[in-house]
Amino acid sequence: MTDGSNVAASADVVVVGAGLSGLTAAHRLARLGRSVVVLEAGDRVGGRTVNLDVADGVVTDGGGQWIGGLHTRVSALVEELGLSTYDTYTTGRTLYMRRGRRKAFQGTVPPLRPLAIADFAQAQYRLERMAAGVPAATPWTARKAAAWDGTTLGHWLDAHCRVRESRHLFTLCFTLMFCEDPHRVSLLKALHQIRTSGGIDFMVNTRKGAQETRITGGAQRLSTVLAEGLGDRVVLGSPVTGIEQDRAGVLVRSARRDVRCQRVIVAMTPADADRISFSPGLPTRRAALQRVWHNGTESKIFAVYDTPFWRERGLNGSALTDLPVAHYVVDNSPPDGSVGILLAFVGTAGSGPGLTWTDAVLDRPEARQAALLEDLVTLFGPEAARPVRVVEQSWVGQPWIAGCVSTRAPGVMTRYTDAVTTPVDRIHWAGTEAAPEFEGYLEGAVRAAERAVDEVRTTLSATAPRATGTATAAA
Repeated sequence: MTDGSNVAASADVVVVGAGLSGLTAAHRLARLGRSVVVLEAGDRVGGRTVNLDVADGVVTDGGGQWIGGLHTRVSALVEELGLSTYDTYTTGRTLYMRRGRRKAFQGTVPPLRPLAIADFAQAQYRLERMAAGVPAATPWTARKAAAWDGTTLGHWLDAHCRVRESRHLFTLCFTLMFCEDPHRVSLLKALHQIRTSGGIDFMVNTRKGAQETRITGGAQRLSTVLAEGLGDRVVLGSPVTGIEQDRAGVLVRSARRDVRCQRVIVAMTPADADRISFSPGLPTRRAALQRVWHNGTESKIFAVYDTPFWRERGLNGSALTDLPVAHYVVDNSPPDGSVGILLAFVGTAGSGPGLTWTDAVLDRPEARQAALLEDLVTLFGPEAARPVRVVEQSWVGQPWIAGCVSTRAPGVMTRYTDAVTTPVDRIHWAGTEAAPEFEGYLEGAVRAAERAVDEVRTTLSATAPRATGTATAAA
């Protein structure tokens, strides 16, 4: 990797963004014998995966972190890079707390009241049945696409979950998935996600679900190993300011390096890509999509302890609650249990009783952390009041990343259809938001990269002259 001064260079392909998707694309292109340059605005690789130092030699995942059994492409990449995974800790009982009553249970189904269980089941059945009618590749062509995209998931839950407890649990689950209030998420988007991400059970479960395993050494390790293999073809601290297409190819302008190439893969969320000036201008649908795109707003807060003391009591560190801050808690300790880490998700995604936050919690880190510890004491006892440290990773206000998991507001899917993936002449789109399946997951980031590489591979003529070297200086 390099952060050298601005030079003119040439390559077959420029990849914009050194997150998992961008680096996977660059890695695949290099394996195909294509010269490639990766331009990254920030001072690190990994995008929305980041390893946080929480103790001597111990890291935890500040961003995307989980892999499930259906996530075949990222699992193949883990194996290809010589990395390993370990199971998310689930041994023991999970806590469920509602209206001041704390219960511990085994398995995946919380101890809801019988009416709530029945209501949850009927709502899940209806959502799954509607999702089956959404075409995976073209969701905007579903028979009821206009109606479903004209309302929100939250509104549907309010209307069809007749028991408050089941409605609360559904709202909590979808808030965590989308990092956003379900009342701001298109119902069509939610149904498409269910259709293309393994179904509701897989999406919400840990064991045999999307949260089953984690990457040894942290999820960012995927990106650092890919970047190490690419070497000085990865340029850090070089935000792309312009992408200029002409008959001869593309000129990508950035702070530290301008690169002439034949194809560009932009591996960013549409909202982040809107920072770039395009010449000629983007088609109206794509340009408008970038303007209306919204990324979720959520923070991860970690309470770090000398030991995972809850395990001694037969608890697995997971909790589903209606407490003020700790709505969902999970054991994020390292595989050897050398320290104990409890992770909670906090953000501006609150919706309804038990899912809203006070202004103090939202605005002041110290207030968030104090409120979190108070909730953890309620759940796990007085030992939870004495962490070694509290670490927070906020995805709001990052200099080059406009939030975490992306969602779609009502109207976006039917109005802008395939603009998120359709190439614009020599420009191709990657990033997990451009995934054909498992959008928002690490799996989606890899699948989007591989789709973009397939597009580039088929458009670059096998007989066309290739740029020599890793990024040759222009004459």
